[in-house]
Amino acid sequence: FLSAGFSVSLAGLSWFGGMLPGSSLSEEVSEGMDKNELLNISELRKNGMTVGASSVGLSTAMALGIFLTVDDTTSTIPSAANSGTLLASTSSKTARFEENAPPAITTTSSKTALTLASDLNSLDARMFGAFWCSHCYDQKQALGYEAMQTIPYIECDREGFNSKRDFCKEKEVPGYPTWEIGGKLYPGERSVEELREMVDEILSSKK
Repeated sequence: FLSAGFSVSLAGLSWFGGMLPGSSLSEEVSEGMDKNELLNISELRKNGMTVGASSVGLSTAMALGIFLTVDDTTSTIPSAANSGTLLASTSSKTARFEENAPPAITTTSSKTALTLASDLNSLDARMFGAFWCSHCYDQKQALGYEAMQTIPYIECDREGFNSKRDFCKEKEVPGYPTWEIGGKLYPGERSVEELREMVDEILSSKK
């Protein structure tokens, strides 16, 4: 930018500072020169004016080009870096949660499972598990999507989505899956029929 500015200054001096022959000659000087000399001076003045104008135009264009390029580069790079950092951080966090979420339940609940879920809720039942536990997933599949929407599921793994590890420790959960029904823990995967028998027994004892 400074170099281009310097070129502009030199061109300006050449144009306006008298470094080129003047636009007119005094009568005394003119009378002492022959016709060829006067033509040569006139030609030199025209060439000088052309060179001066070209230098000013070229130098000005170069100066503007350099200035705009540097300005665009410095203003664009930091924002792109900040944006990239933000996107990378958000994407990584979201991907980790999605990866550690339990698999989606794909089965439909039967009427028996829905009734069982209602009775489990009346006993403040909940299921403890971990997102990687295959038996936990099988337990959910046995009850079906609709039934599991009404039964609280507690994620016990530290890295699991919406983890409640401290609560699992407080409850002294022995393994996965574990049912808590009526305040008592029942570890292990259970069939719908087994859960039905357990619930009926607990309900009978409360009468």
